[in-house]
Amino acid sequence: MLVRSLTHHFASILKEKPMDAVSDGSTSPRAAETVLADALVYDSHGGVACFPDLDLGFLSRWRQGGASFISLNVGWDALPWDVSLRCAAHYHRWLSMRPEEYVIVDKVADIHRAKQEGKLAVALDLEGANALDKNIEMIPLYHQLGVRHMNLAYNKNNEFAGGCTDSEDIPLTALGRAAIAEINRVGMMVDCTHTGYRSSMDIMEVSRTPVLFTHSNPRALWDHKRNIWDDQIKACAQTGGVVGIVGVSKFMGEEEDFNVDSFVKHIDYVVNLVGVDHVGLGLDAVLDPEETPKLCEIYKRFMPIEEGEDPGEQVWNFVLPEDFLGVTDALLKRGYGEPDVQKILGGNFIRVASQVWG
Repeated sequence: MLVRSLTHHFASILKEKPMDAVSDGSTSPRAAETVLADALVYDSHGGVACFPDLDLGFLSRWRQGGASFISLNVGWDALPWDVSLRCAAHYHRWLSMRPEEYVIVDKVADIHRAKQEGKLAVALDLEGANALDKNIEMIPLYHQLGVRHMNLAYNKNNEFAGGCTDSEDIPLTALGRAAIAEINRVGMMVDCTHTGYRSSMDIMEVSRTPVLFTHSNPRALWDHKRNIWDDQIKACAQTGGVVGIVGVSKFMGEEEDFNVDSFVKHIDYVVNLVGVDHVGLGLDAVLDPEETPKLCEIYKRFMPIEEGEDPGEQVWNFVLPEDFLGVTDALLKRGYGEPDVQKILGGNFIRVASQVWG
């Protein structure tokens, strides 16, 4: 099976060829180190490819980089639904067998406990509703396995909602509305990243809880289909939600301009548009520089590749867990006070999680 055959290949690359951090944390001032150490650092999405026997040892890089919490993807619409379910079961078991290092998140109190104990808090997430096999009764099962947020579509349209790179911008379907109601009921957070414009606006209208864009950037700064328009950002803020700024070079600007400062410019934009209470971090970090181009070759339909681009020649760079210190330093240098920096690093997502998870 293709999914399984790639597992050991990617896992070995993760160990052998780690991507270098964008920033050099060693040059950051003591002030940034102190702020980062005191903050609850919430990374709303890790973009490492998911496989049902993946060694999750790479998570140590988030803890070493200063993160308190990471949400880890266990499925996306390109995968068969049963593979996503197997990933969720495997990840949950892998984490539960290492309680000395990781805390599986049920409630927000678990994030605070992990911080106090020097551990990494981990939750799981789903990118697209294909993992449900067209059955909303799967949602409580994924919740029991540790999934704490999900979106309904991964770039392309499905039976639930529209995807942001699809040629047709469809509204939220009846099945999608039922899924949002069930996500609200079980206590998951609703995510609109990768979701089409009309469907995202519908979701933000019908959800009974704050809605997130866990890893999306403002399209006004960089015109890519994966990014979101100002009215989507404003609608998210009106629900009480948060936009997690994504550290993927293709969604930030020109490759030659890729650095921590360009990442922070996207934070600035959302802060100026809707206020500091509605922006956070969603790095979507892929640790292996060869992984994403390979996925582009295999899953061409789902990947955010522009027309005429060669999937195998794609260049992808990422803001990495080691860059949390550089991001903190850049925010302080831009004049953000410590309370606002702590909101951006994690406080805003924690606020929404407290409302939804308890």
